Amino acid sequence: MIPVLFKANATAFNTFGIGVLKDCTFCEVTEERNGAYECQLKYPITGALYKELAPERLIKAKPNDTAKDQMFRIYRISTPIDGMVTVYAQHLSYDLSNVAALQWSSESISPSLAMARVFANTATPHGFTCQTDYSAAKPFAVTKPQSVRACLGGVAGSFIDLWGGEFEWDNWKVIHHQGRGKHTGVVIEYGKNLTDMEHDNDNTDVYTDLLPYAVSTTEDGTETVITLAEVLIPVVETTLVQRKTYIKDFSEYFDMEENITEEALRAKAKNYVEANPLGIGKPSITVSFEPLWKQPEYAAVLERVSLCDTVTVRHSVLGITAKAKVIATRYDTLAEKYISIEL
Repeated sequence: MIPVLFKANATAFNTFGIGVLKDCTFCEVTEERNGAYECQLKYPITGALYKELAPERLIKAKPNDTAKDQMFRIYRISTPIDGMVTVYAQHLSYDLSNVAALQWSSESISPSLAMARVFANTATPHGFTCQTDYSAAKPFAVTKPQSVRACLGGVAGSFIDLWGGEFEWDNWKVIHHQGRGKHTGVVIEYGKNLTDMEHDNDNTDVYTDLLPYAVSTTEDGTETVITLAEVLIPVVETTLVQRKTYIKDFSEYFDMEENITEEALRAKAKNYVEANPLGIGKPSITVSFEPLWKQPEYAAVLERVSLCDTVTVRHSVLGITAKAKVIATRYDTLAEKYISIEL
């Protein structure tokens, strides 16, 4: 697909906008599970639409093999080098980072109602809609002014923090899935369609113990550090032999009106250990592969993969067989093929 340029205030994307960026020489979309979602393209200064490229304008690009075209807002354009500029753009959903959510709280609210209220109670208008697969009611609050996107994930008390799940960003629509991907049955195999692979097993974030603490501040500004009498909470299941302690400040896990006590700190720390596998590393496999569904002899084989899908990787020479989830993709929009996927 050739990317298309739109004005900054465009709200409908079913036209050719300002024009098609047919002189574009490179266009790549990277998306991470509950993380970065960006588009990067290279464009010559001799191109027909070079002077139309500007921050805040939108680029429509194909992000992967299965999703419909997505909009990306330009935030940076590099200085020309050898007659070429690099354009950096973030997914349209990043606009929610600039929409302020107003304060409110509820002792028990369903996630669908909580999300609808967050999107409705904002300081400025926006065009985004939201939905979630979750139903269990929990306490939820916007305790201080923050962006709508922060309410969704990335901070204590956000939707990801309370309910978990995986977000799908579909232009103006935000979808909160219990499980975004599917078990595809796709096999990426040495000698078949695997073109490159890197296997990484990193224990940087693996620990044997958690040392929780929180800071209590009185009205006169006096600070008291609260810790546990036993000091540490052991991580029961760990792959490490040497002791390694994770020191974590739990102050932000307490509401402004909530007293910080040793008992409350212990409860929050134990919940954190249960929810986060601190003792187990997360091996990753980065693979590049040839999509067989594009080959005429495999026309009936729908080996299409997208973010959060589960696939099988086999490398007989290295003795690796792994069933793993796609956590990041790099996609060549012009060639309409993956550069790599990370599992």
